[in-house]
Parts: sequence; structure tokens; C-alpha cells
Amino acid sequence: MATIQVYQSELNKEIPLEYIGKVKYIGPNDPLSFIDGGEYNIVLDENKDLKVVDETEEDYIYLLSEPNSLGGKFYYMEDPKGILKAYMEEYQE
Repeated sequence: MATIQVYQSELNKEIPLEYIGKVKYIGPNDPLSFIDGGEYNIVLDENKDLKVVDETEEDYIYLLSEPNSLGGKFYYMEDPKGILKAYMEEYQE
């Protein structure tokens, strides 16, 4: 199981969370969450929730099929366990 360190503000430290994959956000900028063309890690927390490590560098639950109300969309770039393709399309340049 691969893990990455993710900052937790309530603990004021980084903790290891299971790495699920990487997505690319395409859509209008929302500086506190996603930037157009930005790449974001997907992790699994201790409750088995899929979370996105956003621009704040913390993990939050977002709908992977509709990340915000601005019309943005996630595309998966890395999906080693085959989990993300159920929620979104593959990113292709």
C-alpha cells in the first residue's frame, strides 16, 4: 500500500494516507480548492472515504464526478487500483 503525507490543520502535522491516484482539474479557477490544469492527489482516509488533496494541501471530500459548482471537471491521470475510472474519464492530452 502506497501512502503520501497529507497536512492536517487540526493536528498541525502531516499524517500518512493511502494514495489512490492523481487527477487533473479542468475548469474555472477556485483558488481555495482547484486551479485550471492543476494536478491533485486522491487519498483514502481512516474512514475509507476518498478525498482530494486540494490547493490548501489538506484532504477534503469532493464529488469526483462534479468537484464544484463552477462547472469544473476531474480527469484521472493515475489510477493504479482502478478505482477512479468509475467516477471520471481518463485525461488525455
